Amino acid sequence: MSEREEDAALLSHMLQTDGLPGVLVGNRPLRAMSHDVLHHLVHTKTPIYVRHGELVRIVRKEDGTPFIETLSQDAFKGILARAMNFVKLTAKGPQHVAPPDNIVKDILSIGAWPFAPLDSIIEFPVFRPDGTLIDSPGYDATTRLAYVPLPTLKIPPIPNHPSEEDIVNAMTVIDEAIGEFPYQNEASFFNAIGLLLTPLIRQSIRGQVPLALIDATRPGTGKSLLAETVAMIATGRKAAMMTAPYDDDEWRKRIASTLAEGATIITIDNIKARLEAASLDAALTSSVVKERVLGQSKNGIYPQRATWMATGNNIQVGGDLPRRTYWIRMDARMDKPWTRGGFKHDLEEWVPAHRGELIAALLTLARAWYAAGSPAAKVPRMGNFQSWADTIGGILAHSWFGNESPFLGNLDALYEQADDDAMQWAAFLHAWHDLYKEQEVPVSQLAKDIKNGSFDGGDTTLGVAGLYNALPDDLSDIQKGDFKRRLGKALASRVGSLFDESGLHLERVRTDKRSGVAYWRVADVQISQIAIPQKEENFTTNTPLESLGGGVSGDIPSEKRPWTEENKSATSAHLQGIASPTVDEQGYPGWQHLHLFDFVISPKGDGVIVQNWPRSVGVRLNSTQLVVYFERREDILRIRRITYMPQSPDEWPYNDPAWTDEKLYQEGYPTRQELHYAPPESGKQTPEEDA
Repeated sequence: MSEREEDAALLSHMLQTDGLPGVLVGNRPLRAMSHDVLHHLVHTKTPIYVRHGELVRIVRKEDGTPFIETLSQDAFKGILARAMNFVKLTAKGPQHVAPPDNIVKDILSIGAWPFAPLDSIIEFPVFRPDGTLIDSPGYDATTRLAYVPLPTLKIPPIPNHPSEEDIVNAMTVIDEAIGEFPYQNEASFFNAIGLLLTPLIRQSIRGQVPLALIDATRPGTGKSLLAETVAMIATGRKAAMMTAPYDDDEWRKRIASTLAEGATIITIDNIKARLEAASLDAALTSSVVKERVLGQSKNGIYPQRATWMATGNNIQVGGDLPRRTYWIRMDARMDKPWTRGGFKHDLEEWVPAHRGELIAALLTLARAWYAAGSPAAKVPRMGNFQSWADTIGGILAHSWFGNESPFLGNLDALYEQADDDAMQWAAFLHAWHDLYKEQEVPVSQLAKDIKNGSFDGGDTTLGVAGLYNALPDDLSDIQKGDFKRRLGKALASRVGSLFDESGLHLERVRTDKRSGVAYWRVADVQISQIAIPQKEENFTTNTPLESLGGGVSGDIPSEKRPWTEENKSATSAHLQGIASPTVDEQGYPGWQHLHLFDFVISPKGDGVIVQNWPRSVGVRLNSTQLVVYFERREDILRIRRITYMPQSPDEWPYNDPAWTDEKLYQEGYPTRQELHYAPPESGKQTPEEDA
């Protein structure tokens, strides 16, 4: 054999050492060598994934916790070194070399890779949106999830069509795990079962899931143990507890870093202060969270598919959080609940030992509901979380054999307890209005009077003393930081909000152009009383939404409202014709686009404005009396004011040719096109005749 033949044979052997594929490094185009590397990675099914424009892999921590790690240059180089052989021809013949840096950098910079996209990881079987079960370890292309269970997890078979006996047995197993906690009522117990079910059906939910408040009257009642039980069933280990930050920036960073690792269970433990954070509000209602990558000048985008829990004693929640939560309330009815004993199981030992049985029990309940055709159940309305409420509520009602389950039955009590913030602001607005009436007040004067009120020795229910004593808790420390600035920010975030039935609300009246000082007042508006017409008779008009900018047509429920001089004069202060809306730098309508209590046509139907923030408008629909919130710029711009509609067709201005569509529009009436209305002389039926 010649020397050339010996080199060729040696090269072939070195490229195939240990049965691994090989890449010849030599005088070839870089793209060709990178292509070979990618081909081998795909062919050998090397577990590399793509997540929001980056190559990632799944690794485990010391305790076995799997998490998603973005591949650095060194990590990717190590993967290549173990996945294939790199051989270079030298003067001494072929030699093994480390993966060349130029190949590593080139592949990492491609930006489009032939690997599967990964959203998150799961450690237990979960249901797909179509009701089928992911129960085989590995990657699932339908949901873009990777199922990576612990090797020790053994789950008993799940019946395809569970019987009533199967359901009873499943409920018995679940009760063994969580039945001995001192729940305040049945609603809290069923909410706890709903919390156990949530991780298993999370991926089949269209939309997001709310935060579970695990709350107790006294320390030592078992709230943290319940949270740990949920985590141990879902992951096989205790939850990694996260304390509640006091700063919203820190909230944002902690949420992003937790989601970046693909966390499926997130627990906020032992809350002491009021739970209120804009970043938490946003995360609970978002499908992805965007945050700057630590140490880099780029943003990371992380899917949000987690199950959220928060524990504490007598938790107080504020802001928008109450309508993003559900309540599991515990009360041991004793002063030292940690001294209780006689429990059937030590859950920290029993749950991990019976994890497979518990998961099987929960899967049995869910599969029984899916097998029955996913029958609907009566559950409270939960806005963005309705898909979750309908799914969990349906499973629990079916497991309750068609009876109305107590699931979410304590929502009203939660809202009442959590509404302390609203009650405080209502009291503050009443004290403000009693002192200033309709006077316009700058923040500087308001802050000065509040501080003077703290020294007033007179009647604390009147004057500046009353104003000081009515301060909401979040403003009560007037010596903390820049009080005037904090006060101004608090007012700006509550413009137009109603806190009780009085109709009192904050208005930012004007801003002095020279000084930039904003002037505020509390408006005493009783217009809400005439939002209910003297005589109501429902009908449906087929309203073309093209005229509203929607490009579609649909039935919009309306009401006939009496057209009286009393009503006309009562609304004249708010209905000043259709002004061109001002817009901010991102194209959102400005403050003057709509006013509180305006009567409007919206993309969802006609109604009354009950919230008017720059980027969020709430409309109470006349057809259902539910409040719909519009946050997209295009939806807000489609909302326009109208006046009262006459009670009788004889009074309609539409029969008068002098009332053109342009005049109707300027006067605040719906146009003929919006009502699909044609005058009688045209031979077409009016809405009354058509009905």
